[in-house]
Amino acid sequence: MASSADFYANLPVIEDFFNGSNPENFHSLPDDWYVAVTDIINSTDAIQNDRYKAVNILGASPIVGIFNIADHDTIPFTFGGDGASFCLPPDLLDDARRVLGGCKTIGKLEYDLNLRAAIIPLSYIREQGHKIRVARYRASKFYIQAIFLGGGLSFAEEVLKESDSDTFSVSALENAQTVDFSGLECRWQEVKQPKNEVITMMIKSNPKIDQPQEIYEEVFQKMRTTFGFDDKTNPINVKGLSMTLSFSELMGEARFQTHGQGWLKRIGYILKVQLQTIIGKVLMAMDYETTATNWSLYKSDLALNSDHSKFDDMLRVVISGSKSQRQEFEAFLNKQFKDGRLAYGMHLSDAAMITCMVFQYHRDHIHFVDGSGGGYVSAARQLKKRLQSLQ
Repeated sequence: MASSADFYANLPVIEDFFNGSNPENFHSLPDDWYVAVTDIINSTDAIQNDRYKAVNILGASPIVGIFNIADHDTIPFTFGGDGASFCLPPDLLDDARRVLGGCKTIGKLEYDLNLRAAIIPLSYIREQGHKIRVARYRASKFYIQAIFLGGGLSFAEEVLKESDSDTFSVSALENAQTVDFSGLECRWQEVKQPKNEVITMMIKSNPKIDQPQEIYEEVFQKMRTTFGFDDKTNPINVKGLSMTLSFSELMGEARFQTHGQGWLKRIGYILKVQLQTIIGKVLMAMDYETTATNWSLYKSDLALNSDHSKFDDMLRVVISGSKSQRQEFEAFLNKQFKDGRLAYGMHLSDAAMITCMVFQYHRDHIHFVDGSGGGYVSAARQLKKRLQSLQ
């Protein structure tokens, strides 16, 4: 029998994202597992002050931290723009507390952002009448993504924000510089869409509906007929990918990687990244192949290994589409909302943002995508208002 720690790695893989709401594809987490959840307090204020890059890099940091400890094929996770969630076996509990504690400390000291963090036993979530079921979806040849069903992940996020969540909250870590966040990178400029909109959407069925599968299937079908959902809807336009040499833009990454090491180390880190970036630009322009990395593939792999479409008790997508396509789909969502079937939030921009998790530059890298200007945070605010009106 497979151990509890190997549960996720041994699940079958589904190939079609549009099967992401079919309960038959999902499996219950082991009884002894835990759920780690984070979010940034007052992230809306930070977004309004144009600090959305800081929000995204802090939001993604818990995933990078835990993956520097555990095999990333064994940990199901999801990124939500201003926070993240991941599920873990009991043998990683202490490590997860250190990672989240380090994120809290660095978030406050380096970015003046307050990160809430909690680790909740799955047994407690089940006692409250909720489930967490998970499936593995092949987003690309080199990236298998977790998708979640059952309402338990949403419940865990509610517990995180409640005043009594002190029972499960994680404290800040004093020596946060001892936590390994290597691989957390923020080196790409915003990816512009010259002709299309970048549409960030969050869609959730009415919580009062016990069997939401039919609703999500209709949403998936409408998305497919409206947008086509081929490569053209990926907001990561390969031709538009360009790395930054900006000292100020690279500072966001440097703050994490040099926390507690002083300004000389920080400046040295940025200079090193600038040199690496120049070399990388040349290698990609030449389609150069070394023994370790085929640089001609890096940009196309980046687009394929992005998390721009995901399902975690709701549908979250960042896609590219025309104004007419978006208007058609928005009219469909609005009708569904008026009929009391679902709630949604939507944010529009002309570019996507990328925060990277790089294990190796050759194919083994994952990229967190958000709409520029705080796509997920803005969409979540709209979603919350519509959900409240359904109650």
